[in-house]
Amino acid sequence: MGYPFVSPSGYEERLNQQFAGFLYYSLEEGPELLNRIHGEPEFSFSDEARVVAHQNAPLPYNTDTGPDREIDWVVGDDETLVGYESKYGDSLKSDQLRGELEKLRANADGRDVRLVTITPHTTPPGLLDQFEDEPLTWMGWNTVARRISQIEPSEVAPAHRPILKMLQDLFEAEDMHPFTGFDHHDKLQYRYFIRDLRQELVDTEVENPGKIHTSTTKDAEPSQWKRLVPKRLDVPFVVDSREDDWKRTRSYLTVVVDTETHSVHVGIVFNLREVEAHRRYVVERMDDLVEYATERDLELWASMNSFNQWKLGIATTSDPIEMRAWLANGGENTVQAGDTDYKKAIFVTECRASEPAALVEEAKEELLTLHQDFLVEDDLYEHPTLEG
Repeated sequence: MGYPFVSPSGYEERLNQQFAGFLYYSLEEGPELLNRIHGEPEFSFSDEARVVAHQNAPLPYNTDTGPDREIDWVVGDDETLVGYESKYGDSLKSDQLRGELEKLRANADGRDVRLVTITPHTTPPGLLDQFEDEPLTWMGWNTVARRISQIEPSEVAPAHRPILKMLQDLFEAEDMHPFTGFDHHDKLQYRYFIRDLRQELVDTEVENPGKIHTSTTKDAEPSQWKRLVPKRLDVPFVVDSREDDWKRTRSYLTVVVDTETHSVHVGIVFNLREVEAHRRYVVERMDDLVEYATERDLELWASMNSFNQWKLGIATTSDPIEMRAWLANGGENTVQAGDTDYKKAIFVTECRASEPAALVEEAKEELLTLHQDFLVEDDLYEHPTLEG
């Protein structure tokens, strides 16, 4: 029987105590599990780290102003004092977080302080934008669960293994499952893949994730460009400041999951029909673009607005000569493959990893590469955004 994750009887506090209790006994044996949860090479606890406070035994010194704050649990070593504010069903509040930072500083005794917020969100809550200059970071509970689930017992010291198993069982009971590989019988794996990928990109410069494009319909007789079941899930990463959802379909970095073959591709979309800067770019830099695609072993896809256009589908080529012909023959605002004028040119690379965690990591790294090559450096693409 699973735990009631959001409960009117205050289970959030009890679950926090349970998690903090596991950490307490784990840190008695060393910081290995907690450091794996953080997953940050630049930040780690020393062997002296211990749970030094929790809700039933709070930090001793209060601030001079404001209400006394109870931090869910606090871990300290010789150099750092880290508080953890955990939320499941409730929401974060700015005054609470500021008060908790003040309380950590009041008890730091010369140590660096840090406040870690843990919530069930896929990406950081917008409230945290107010704390860009503060030592405050965020983790998703699903990220914690995923990192715990990926630890093999053989990778940790024997004393940690019972605690690791209890933590893994806890998250299993909470239905916080990581991506374990695509399965035609478990459609939730598509959701888990997208969630885990987005969370891996939280601390990067890749743009805000947009809505997933499926172009599906419930109509038993779908139109020529919609499907009852999507063949491809088009997961866009787009500019956060766009003023409407329609423009999100125009130009973006993308991760595409084929629901039939379970292949994963990462690419960059140039919408020649809608974005004038893309039309000029393809005309003026066609040779450089094809050369880049050849060097990186990318394919060129040609599509209409929807990747799931079921009559025409997507035309593909990996031949540089054919790439150049498609781009040149389409004129200024299309990609011509055969007798069809397509609206979008998408340069993609296929992710080859077979292990689930490695597949998420490869998709992340490919997105970061495209972001760096096109949106950070100017040698290949001079515009700061894909809007041109």
